[in-house]
Amino acid sequence: MNRSHFLFLMAVAVTTIGCQQRQNPSHQLKPVVDKYIEIWRTGNVDELDSIVDPKFVRHSDVASSVEGIDQLKKLIKDFRNAYPDLQFDSKDEIYSENKFAGRWTFAGTNTGKSAVPAGGNAVRLWGINILHFENGKITEEWDGFDNVPFLAQRGYTIAPPDSK
Repeated sequence: MNRSHFLFLMAVAVTTIGCQQRQNPSHQLKPVVDKYIEIWRTGNVDELDSIVDPKFVRHSDVASSVEGIDQLKKLIKDFRNAYPDLQFDSKDEIYSENKFAGRWTFAGTNTGKSAVPAGGNAVRLWGINILHFENGKITEEWDGFDNVPFLAQRGYTIAPPDSK
C-alpha cells in the first residue's frame, strides 16, 4: 500500500469515527420518565411494575418518602385521592447515562380523602427530582420542594416557638 492510499484510509477512518454519534441517554430513559409522569397524572399504578425496581427508594419529606414499589403505589393513590384534579408537568429535563433530573410543576385542589382532612384549597408549587436507573428501571428518586408555601396554600400558618 502506498503512502497516499494509507493517508486516504486514515482520513476515512478518522472521519467515520469522529462522525459517529454517541448514544444519547434520553433515547432510552425518556420513555420511562414519561411513563412515570403519566402514572402520577392518571393514578394507574399497575404500570409501575414495568418501570420501577421492586427495591425502589424515594427520598422526600417525611410524608412522601417510601421504600418499595408497594409503598410507592400507595403514595400515588393517596396523592391522587387528595388531589383528584391534579395537573403535573415536567420541565427542564436533563438526562445522563443512568440518571434523570428535572423540574416539575404541580397544581391541584385538595378536595379528596387523604391522611390530612381536605380543605378545598387550590395549591400550585414546583420542585426538582432526580431519578436513578439500573437495567432500564427506576431504582431511586430524590424529590425536593419547599413545603412552607405548599402548607401555606393549604391554609396552615407557621408560629414562632413558645418563648417559655
